[in-house]
Amino acid sequence: LTYITDPLMSFHGFNGDESNFHMGFIDRELNDAQFPYRSRAFYAHDRKMFRTKLDLQGALSGEHLRWVSGFEVYNFQIGSVDEARLNEDLDADEQLPVVPGLYDLYKQWGLINPDEANGGWVTYLKAGVSYDSRDNEPNPMSGIWSEAVLVVAPGFLVTGDYGHAKISITHRQYFTIIEDDLSFAYRLVYQQTVAGNAPFYVQPMVVTSFLRSINSEGLGGSRTLRGIRRNRVVGDGFAMGNFELRWKFARFNIGATNVYLGLNGFFDAGMVTDPIEMDLSRVPVADKNLHFNLTEDRIHMAAGAGLRIAINENFIVGLDLGQAFDERDGGRGMYIGLNYLF
Repeated sequence: LTYITDPLMSFHGFNGDESNFHMGFIDRELNDAQFPYRSRAFYAHDRKMFRTKLDLQGALSGEHLRWVSGFEVYNFQIGSVDEARLNEDLDADEQLPVVPGLYDLYKQWGLINPDEANGGWVTYLKAGVSYDSRDNEPNPMSGIWSEAVLVVAPGFLVTGDYGHAKISITHRQYFTIIEDDLSFAYRLVYQQTVAGNAPFYVQPMVVTSFLRSINSEGLGGSRTLRGIRRNRVVGDGFAMGNFELRWKFARFNIGATNVYLGLNGFFDAGMVTDPIEMDLSRVPVADKNLHFNLTEDRIHMAAGAGLRIAINENFIVGLDLGQAFDERDGGRGMYIGLNYLF
């Protein structure tokens, strides 16, 4: 049961490269003459999310194959960035200008419909299968963890005419290179809207068999493409891959507590495979040239390194630093959290 408020929830438009990103719009210090500063909140909107979910799994066949089911209820409250509230405790030179953000422009141009613009209720019914042969859940050195999950939001359980269904297929595999010390792990994800019309505010969500962190959203950010701006790559379908080398380089005890330190190098990549349909007929020509690039999405890539501190093998604190390959995806991201990415 969760309630999360985010007054600056990232919104970069739809379909990855089909929606341009200009760092000059949000970074005053760049002094970009071509794309002058508008507001650091230009690529954001206000979001409040209530979520209640129940995930169930049970043995299906043998030791590793399991069934997956559950339900999730969401209420999203969406609005423009509240500059007045955010500016209350800021000096004059730090305050946000009161200007339309990209979310406001999308509403104005009809790319976000009025009946979805302010959020609503969504209830998902979930079913799937999972195969899990990992030798250690917090940091596997061998094994496979794969799952296929279908979530269905029936029309009568969604605000507006936005009944839909999504399928997500995830494959994770782990290999020992040096026993106990060095491993290679990768994750491949494919997600697709297979029926109906999903409202824009659920499109960033990454479907999983169960939630392992406070949220599961992307592509871009700490849980998907590290170094690429949060929600930079959003579509009706996407593919993603994460590849990591994990090295436990030091082990020691503090009293009765076992500790190891780990380093990991990673490469993340993802792209839109099925774009959200956008009718740009109401977009002025100048804005169309500025905000849109009508080409197929490319592969968005980032790489970086991280540090892990593990206590008794199962409580893991992590720090990752990722760098996007292309400035159209942002620049650098630093992420502090728990556990390995997958």
